[in-house]
Amino acid sequence: MGSALVIFERPRIFNIGKPRIIKLGPLSDISQDGLSVEYFANGKRFGDFCELSILVPGHGITVYRIPFRNISDIVVAELDAKRIIMRWGIQFDELNHHHIKSLQRFINLYTQEEVPDRRNGFERRIVNRTDDSLATIPDRRHDQKKDRRKGLAVS
Repeated sequence: MGSALVIFERPRIFNIGKPRIIKLGPLSDISQDGLSVEYFANGKRFGDFCELSILVPGHGITVYRIPFRNISDIVVAELDAKRIIMRWGIQFDELNHHHIKSLQRFINLYTQEEVPDRRNGFERRIVNRTDDSLATIPDRRHDQKKDRRKGLAVS
């Protein structure tokens, strides 16, 4: 998903000339309700756009002309005084059946599921490794009064 770009197109009043198109990216998060896209701030405002499309390089436009509204526009990082990375939060407006199906297809094909926890059971149960925390864990297979790690009696 990191290589997907968001394309914004301003609707034209007349079919004369080229439409105003802006490509922003990368797409950083997407769901059926909206998306967020990161871009370099250059002082331009994008408030006059009302539809977006999603472009995957090498595959073309995969999601076409979805209506949206702005939710947030926050600073993610300041590389220097002139280069600021912004994250634009977008919520989808009313979607028709075609929009819903194309979003589902895009999410299934181009996004990753949540990464499962690959640690084993012992590693997931580890607490802060201090002498006090380890001394309070009894070994249930042996004498309940002894700590299995130090052999000390626990009161």
